Amino acid sequence: MTDAKSLPEPEIIPPGENPKRSSDTFDTLAEDLKFMLKNPLSMPRTTYALYAIAAVTGVPMLIGLVLAYVVRSDAPAWLQTHYNFMIRTFWYGLALIAIGLLTFIIGVGMFLLWILPLWYVVRIVRGWMLLENQKPIPNPESWLFS
Repeated sequence: MTDAKSLPEPEIIPPGENPKRSSDTFDTLAEDLKFMLKNPLSMPRTTYALYAIAAVTGVPMLIGLVLAYVVRSDAPAWLQTHYNFMIRTFWYGLALIAIGLLTFIIGVGMFLLWILPLWYVVRIVRGWMLLENQKPIPNPESWLFS
């Protein structure tokens, strides 16, 4: 058991003053951030990550969709295939949900809605693997996995 005398005194920082920070830490963090933003793979990785998180929660996919639309025109041609693939994944998924809901009564929709998450995850994993190997999506307009 420790007594109160062995604990260090907490540092009290008056309002309006910045705490003492190591400039090396901030410089390193800034350099890492600059490198990440200059790396052409950082934005598609972020978008794929948002899509992957959306497989569980659903919400970040809209952010990923907006990013894909915004960054697509400035990207190299091989990265544009990835953005097109992600954009089509969103819209195809939305269309499949609508078809599944409309045909739920006859039983086809139940199967479609059950298989849809698997389709989604396979598309994201396949696209991300091609991205990490720095290869374009062979057929980004495909309903399947390119």
